[in-house]
Formats: sequence, structure tokens, C-alpha cells
Amino acid sequence: MNRSSSSLERLAQLAQGRPNLLAGALMLYKEQEGLDDEQLAALLGCEPSALTRLALCERPRPAPHFREDVERIAAYIHADLMQLARLIRAAESREALSKRPGETSPALLAARDYEEFEEVHTDGEEPSDG
Repeated sequence: MNRSSSSLERLAQLAQGRPNLLAGALMLYKEQEGLDDEQLAALLGCEPSALTRLALCERPRPAPHFREDVERIAAYIHADLMQLARLIRAAESREALSKRPGETSPALLAARDYEEFEEVHTDGEEPSDG
């Protein structure tokens, strides 16, 4: 391991306390699923070294920007777009559910944002009303 990668890893650990970054949500997801870095990287289809960069990424904004933000992150860490979107939603949901009552969370996102994202990526068509 070189000096810059160990510095990034230390930053990623410190970032777990920053609610605007993905580090905390990812750590909680890994702990609850019992995954190590290699397993998480395999799930995302990226290199394990990319997980440090992922942890330091800002959380995607809610719809209508969620898709664009996840696409950028996926390209940045060379991960599977759909797997990354699912993981981020799952991680943020788990994080929101683990909060104590009265504690605010930036991760409270509507399920329709995820459904809208999936519909766009699965069939390329806008959802119909009927």
C-alpha cells in the first residue's frame, strides 16, 4: 500500500461521520450484510480500491438528479450502474432506519425516486398513468 492510498483510507474512515458523504451509509450496509471490501466490490463490479473513492463521494441528490449523480459516481469508480443505484438506496434506507427517533437524516428518500430510476433503466420509457 502506498502513502496516498493509506491517506485516502484514513479520510474515508473520518468521512463516516459526514452525513453528506456515502462513507457512513456504506459502512453500515457492509456491517449489516456481513460483507468485506472484496465482496462489496464484487457486488458492484469494481476494484476493491475503488471503494475508498466511493466512500468519499457526495451522496446523490434526490430525483430528478439521482440518476445523473449515480451515473457519474459509477463512471468514476468503474462500477455497474444498476448495482450501485440499488446499493446506495439500500444503504441509505438502512441508515435511515437505524436512526433514533427525532434524529434527522439526509437519507430519507421516497421510494418513487428509486422506482422512477429503475423504470428509466429497465425499459427506457416513461411510466404511464394507466
